[in-house]
Amino acid sequence: MVAPELIREHPLVEQILAEHRGHGGPDERSWQGYHAHVYRVLNLARTLAPQSPDRDEKLAIAGAFHDLVAFRTLDYLAPSIAAQDAWLARTGRSAWADELALVVAEHHKLTPYRRAHAPLVEAFRRADLADLSQGLLHPGLSRAYVKAVRSAFDAGPFFARVVAPGLARRIVRHPRDPLPLMRARRALTRSGHEGADG
Repeated sequence: MVAPELIREHPLVEQILAEHRGHGGPDERSWQGYHAHVYRVLNLARTLAPQSPDRDEKLAIAGAFHDLVAFRTLDYLAPSIAAQDAWLARTGRSAWADELALVVAEHHKLTPYRRAHAPLVEAFRRADLADLSQGLLHPGLSRAYVKAVRSAFDAGPFFARVVAPGLARRIVRHPRDPLPLMRARRALTRSGHEGADG
């Protein structure tokens, strides 16, 4: 596997994050951490996903939206998909809605994804797992490349200031449903994509 050159800036990522800056609230460091996480996942997923004409655009869009609403709630999959759907409709890309909804909904799946749109969904899932695990898990990726990508983008504030406190609050407030970010089927149903996985 030959690792591609790092993408340090992608016009769609920049456009989407600029348009949705309000989701991050007043904490600029956390928002920049999310920005970095998006680029980490985009770069890692590009290495895993098969080449196709729209691959990088799709990964950039899903990357920008996948954790977007995590700043407000850990039950963020469906609202992140809804924000993505609205943007896709506004920009004439609604044909990608089901595929990218699956990318967002399934990105925390613990086992390999093998259903509809598997090449992109699975590449993104593995890329996010590599970053979320701090590089300890890196299925299909070289340890050196994961280290290089993680070193290039500082996502620490997003994980430390948004994800960790959000998990703690969620466990205390909703002990019967502590990890809604793992409920892909529920997110697909709530966002109007039930059955998108074929």
